[in-house]
Amino acid sequence: MKKAHLLVFILIGLLGACQNHPQSIQSKMVNISDSSMIDINHYEVKKISVGENITNKPMASQVISMNGVDKYVMLDEFYLYVFDWQQGILEDSVSLHQCGLLRNCSGFNYINSDSIIIYNDGKKTVFLIDSNGNIQKRWNIPRSDNYTQWVSSVDALNGTRIESDHEKFLLSGSILGALSQAKGLTIPISECLYKESGEWKSVAYYPDLYMQYNWGGYYMNCTYVTKDSKGRYLYSFPILDKVLRYNNDFSLCDTIPMKSRYDKGIEEFAFDGSEDETNEIRYYISQTTYSNIIYDPYRNLYLRLAEHPLQDWNEKGAFCKPFSIVISDTKGEILSESSISTDYKKFHYQNMHVCKEGIAIAMENPDENHIYFACIKISGSFK
Repeated sequence: MKKAHLLVFILIGLLGACQNHPQSIQSKMVNISDSSMIDINHYEVKKISVGENITNKPMASQVISMNGVDKYVMLDEFYLYVFDWQQGILEDSVSLHQCGLLRNCSGFNYINSDSIIIYNDGKKTVFLIDSNGNIQKRWNIPRSDNYTQWVSSVDALNGTRIESDHEKFLLSGSILGALSQAKGLTIPISECLYKESGEWKSVAYYPDLYMQYNWGGYYMNCTYVTKDSKGRYLYSFPILDKVLRYNNDFSLCDTIPMKSRYDKGIEEFAFDGSEDETNEIRYYISQTTYSNIIYDPYRNLYLRLAEHPLQDWNEKGAFCKPFSIVISDTKGEILSESSISTDYKKFHYQNMHVCKEGIAIAMENPDENHIYFACIKISGSFK
């Protein structure tokens, strides 16, 4: 096989990205003049006291508002634990024993005390429970043992939390495998489950760019989803410098430019042969990529993580890329970008949330009885 090494610079047209038709590929650096909305050098440390019997590295977690008061909710095996966000103390727990063993990509969304969504990855089942742990309803994901390779697995962790409204649930995930082998196919990444009818419907798909070039088989395929206050769904892909935004019924789509000022472009995966984990990681960490997209309801903002190339990876160890946080208003104007490129290893941005104070990012710490968060104020005027 001829070794391809193509420097691809991505610019997706407004309609082209949503309709899976990339219209142009070019290089263009962006000028984001402001870096002051998030000051990473000044933050308050908040502690959540988990004690000896609850993990300080939860599978999935969430900051929610109950009667105007922020709570931190986290999943640990057979329980959801509810903490007071300000005081960091445990207030309540919800038994999940009726939902079975929760592992891998299992997760939850705590809507209110009467409506808690639980996803059991092993059983491929969605549960609706109350705060007493009683199952109100359940739905099985339509998967069979012989379903095709090009069907996304559901991921209900923080970056692709199950979203909900009065009519439906939205479940999202990604594909394990080189999508360049699926040329000509339309591959869904999100499905709607309609609560009353139990109908499943594919509603969002990988952009065609994924099938046109080789981006490896895993890290670049991850998808990240959030919902804003108007019920619109936003999608962040590692290889796209824009965020796709669908209206609530997925009949319309626009794009939000959220390109990092550090993004010089992305190279196609250039390794020959079968998918190799070391080569996959080496490729992924060498590129500027994008990950989580978060809606901030307190300030009506979009926050997106841009991951910078990592230069000093020890191939026998874990890896964590430097990153920056790109902030946009809901009209699509980039307001600021703040880089976290020096002490980035101490932050766990997989456990990152917005709260009244600003943005909270879990921190590395040797104390297994607590979760430490860096609470960073988001400054500026918001509408």
